Amino acid sequence: MTLARLGALAVFVAFLVSLSLGVARAQEPPYDRATLIIELPGVSFEELMGIPEAAALARAGGAGLLANADDVQIPRVPGEGTPPGREHVVNLDPDRPTIGQDIRDAVSTFPADELMVFLFSRDPSREMIAEGDELPPIVMAVGAPSELFPLVGEQGSLTSDSTRRDGVVTGADVRATDVRYLNGPVQLAEGSTIEIIPGPPPFELHKRYLAQRRTYVPIGTAGGIYLAIAGLGGIAALALGSRVPRAVRRVFGWGCLSVAALATAFLAAGHLPDLTYATVVPFVALVTVFGTLAFAPLEHRDVLLIPAGIGIAVLVYFAIEALLNWTAALTPFVGGSELDGGRFYGLPNVFIGLLIGACLWVAQRLKTGAGFALLVVVAVVAGFPYLGANLGGGASLFAAAGLWLAIRERERLGVWKGLGVFVGVTLLGAALILAAHAVSPFQTHVTRFEEQAGGLGGVFEKVWDRLNVGFDLIARNPFALIPVLGLPIAIAAVLRPPAALRPSLERSPAWRDAILVTLLAGVVAYVVNDSGPAAAGFAFGLGLGGLLGVSLLSEAGKMGEP
Repeated sequence: MTLARLGALAVFVAFLVSLSLGVARAQEPPYDRATLIIELPGVSFEELMGIPEAAALARAGGAGLLANADDVQIPRVPGEGTPPGREHVVNLDPDRPTIGQDIRDAVSTFPADELMVFLFSRDPSREMIAEGDELPPIVMAVGAPSELFPLVGEQGSLTSDSTRRDGVVTGADVRATDVRYLNGPVQLAEGSTIEIIPGPPPFELHKRYLAQRRTYVPIGTAGGIYLAIAGLGGIAALALGSRVPRAVRRVFGWGCLSVAALATAFLAAGHLPDLTYATVVPFVALVTVFGTLAFAPLEHRDVLLIPAGIGIAVLVYFAIEALLNWTAALTPFVGGSELDGGRFYGLPNVFIGLLIGACLWVAQRLKTGAGFALLVVVAVVAGFPYLGANLGGGASLFAAAGLWLAIRERERLGVWKGLGVFVGVTLLGAALILAAHAVSPFQTHVTRFEEQAGGLGGVFEKVWDRLNVGFDLIARNPFALIPVLGLPIAIAAVLRPPAALRPSLERSPAWRDAILVTLLAGVVAYVVNDSGPAAAGFAFGLGLGGLLGVSLLSEAGKMGEP
């Protein structure tokens, strides 16, 4: 073969090699990893999981409920003809008969070695709105596009540090997970990384949530009507005095004292296996009646032992609830569910007043120092991370501790020293809670408050914003005005008691002080919590209920200073 032919053959071989390498490079995915965000509007959790391709994605990853779905931040949507980037958004019509194939095509044809897929819904349908369903679905999976639709395997679930609840993530978590996946360990101001955990997906949790949404307003309203009848009837019975039969007075007395058991039953009902009227109503009624009358034998020794016993029972229940990670608060029957997106774990605001009142119903039987210590311990449990994780609740209980010490020791401390004790204990307690959350390994409501406050001016701005939330709550629900207006009236009744209340308050100064501190701490709870009327509600209920109930049940010789 001549030299010219050898040269031509070498050029031809080089051309073939370069052509084959070019074809191979053209077939290689342009990205090592990318994210695909697929949105299906107006789809419920069960509807999405009923799509076979969505169920298959959940086998490759996990499925969950998406709280605060409006917080999902969608990146730039490429225009028509624009090649997909590392973040690509697809909006699909869930009513198309080929929706499953549309999902499969969007995922399997994506040019990436590894793909993170988010499949979710944001805008609820009319059917979801009618059912009170505010938790749309989300499915997330990570892997090679060709491997994200397995035919067999167990479906996974989702969680994040934002919720600390299996099966629940937030809208802000989507963007935080997307950014961290593409750019490494980046921490955004909002949201946490979504984790895929062993399943099953939260079918049962969503079912319980919808059952609670259907029943909690009528049941809570019925409880409110009952308390209104008990309170107004107790006031009337006291005002009429001996003209009311003794048996009627006792009925209203026990009714007024039952507010603590009723409030506890509203929370404990969240543990029931079925959340229907047939199970919840009898449970709440039985807990309210027997949880109050169980302490009736104490009346023969001292009427004031009754609220003390009820208070101990309430505190024991809340200690158990904290150990159970506040799971009843996911579906309570007063206040909002922790699945609604305001608070996903810890002590709900609506039960702050119940804890304040229960502590003081117990403290009135203890020495001043022991009562103060009890309030401080409960304040720590209410406010610390891993426990109640509620800054407003902890601050309110620390305020109650300071008030208890200042009022019980008012003769020794005087007005100004007593005021200093109250302010000092409250501020030191709040600082202790803030410090505990600052060193917490995971982000909480309180650490987000600290990060977003931005100095003293920011703190005042946050407090004002929280007060505005309370104003909006009153505007939406005028009944929230009852504790707001009732607290100062009840405080005035304790400071200058009418003739019908005077005997029971004069017999036991400790009981008088316990009622006064309960009501004053309710005012503090209103100021320092965003849902102020809810936080103060049961403080008003236990303050007024204890005041009326003990007065109606007490008889000469059965009460005395412990």
